[in-house]
Amino acid sequence: MRRWDCLLLLLTLSGTPVLAGEPAPEAEAVTGRPEVLAGDLIEVEGLRFRLYAIDAPEPGQRCLLSLLRKLYDCGEVARSALLDLTAGTPVTCAPLPDLGLEVARCQAAGYDLSEGMVYTGWAPADRGVSERYLPFERQAKARNHGLWRGRFVAPWDWRRGRRLPEETP
Repeated sequence: MRRWDCLLLLLTLSGTPVLAGEPAPEAEAVTGRPEVLAGDLIEVEGLRFRLYAIDAPEPGQRCLLSLLRKLYDCGEVARSALLDLTAGTPVTCAPLPDLGLEVARCQAAGYDLSEGMVYTGWAPADRGVSERYLPFERQAKARNHGLWRGRFVAPWDWRRGRRLPEETP
């Protein structure tokens, strides 16, 4: 029996709730000063981690700020938002082996960075991975926070070449 299977069995037998559809418990966590590379990509102690269950705009991706009818680099703004969430505090990232070692739950001073990025509106929840952050996304949309104060192409579609009509000359 694998180590994670044993742990899940022990948790189940002990009465500890285990959420269906959630990844297996984390592997060895890494703590250190973060280097923020993108709105959902962070480096800690020389290891790169993609934040769990979110998909922030890509570097260079442009979004439309509706009020001003102006395009802006929302990938860079998302990166700045993650910089704000990690400013001056060590970050701990716990890799999720079931999703690949590069995917991790990361926290700054105990605060879930994926939750923070979705809550502030600078990253959509990745429904294909988990529905955990959907309530925060709905709140951000309702408050017109971050990306939701204008129009944007979902990062997964942007990587496939889709662009806003305003981006074409």
